[in-house]
Amino acid sequence: MGVLTIGFKGRSAEDFFTTLKHAVVQKITDVRRKNRSQLAGYTKRPDLIFFLKECFSIANEHVPDFGPSEQLIKEYQNRLGKKKKDDVACNYYLVKYQNEVLSQPTIDRFKQANKEFTTMCLLCSEKTADRCHRLLLTEYFTEHIPNIKVEHI
Repeated sequence: MGVLTIGFKGRSAEDFFTTLKHAVVQKITDVRRKNRSQLAGYTKRPDLIFFLKECFSIANEHVPDFGPSEQLIKEYQNRLGKKKKDDVACNYYLVKYQNEVLSQPTIDRFKQANKEFTTMCLLCSEKTADRCHRLLLTEYFTEHIPNIKVEHI
């Protein structure tokens, strides 16, 4: 199974959807806790579902339980303050996310939901995976699911 990850922040709709098309993505698993914000632009839930299904024949699933809780996001933002990047705050967030979300039920849910797809993609807002929970999700899957290949696009 191939697992890709993608973030939409800082990307045009053309770049985002062209990247998915070229990667031959069969299914998007949206791992954002909330996907209805105006800040989500073309990835706001109803628009994303339409574009994926009607324009690209890509299946879509929203799994908010794979996203960090609102409380954790607020804690991270408070620790971050006005800084754009802070390694201490980021490490705190990543450790708390691991404790909050990653477990055997997470793996089971992922495997069950994607058993019929050979190429699926985790979607989040962050432009890169290096400071995003989707990196931890894919690392966890790699450790616990045999023969899984991960690429951040």
